Amino acid sequence: MLRNSLIATAASLAVASFASATVYTGNGFTIPDNNPVGVSSDIVITDEFFVGDITVSLLGLIHTWAGDLTATLTFIDMDNNSVSTTLFERIGRVNTGFGDSSDFGGTYSFNDSFNDANLPFGGNIWTAAAAVGAGLPIAPGNYFATGANSSAQVSLLAAFGGLNAKGTWRLTISDNAAGDLGSLSAWSLDFVKNPIPAPSALALLGLAGLAGGRRRRA
Repeated sequence: MLRNSLIATAASLAVASFASATVYTGNGFTIPDNNPVGVSSDIVITDEFFVGDITVSLLGLIHTWAGDLTATLTFIDMDNNSVSTTLFERIGRVNTGFGDSSDFGGTYSFNDSFNDANLPFGGNIWTAAAAVGAGLPIAPGNYFATGANSSAQVSLLAAFGGLNAKGTWRLTISDNAAGDLGSLSAWSLDFVKNPIPAPSALALLGLAGLAGGRRRRA
């Protein structure tokens, strides 16, 4: 009975430490032309939770010639360790060339689960870009992340899943060819949060284990 009570108390303390906010928003920017370094915007998260799922949304992304752009998400933790992955990298370009000549014109969201046959274009932004002509916008909507030279999925959860989200999240967009301009209104991170047990909860769980051990030895 004591062990069950301690576990229930520990669980309630763990839930109490769970932050309620799920969406964090960062500032937009003008994208400099023909600048591979690009421009960045940071979201600093002070809450502590484990990343259960992540959706990255580029709000009001406008740019002519989508194949010029690369978008990268980087996480820098409190110990200055970093991990990053692309959301897309020069859509339609395979090794050489200028990439797809369609445009960005709206809000584009990225999540691993958006690899879904029920979504327009199956959630594949390369397919969506190829479906429109030069100078026309890629359909705003939900897509899975992709990398260089291929429409193959890049997993956001493989990079960020299970990490403690406290730290700096940085979006970088670069323009890698001359002649086209664009901007981003804002961007956001939407998490499914898995709580980190509070130290008091961990201590109680330890006590619960001891109580159970004593009972088994009796």
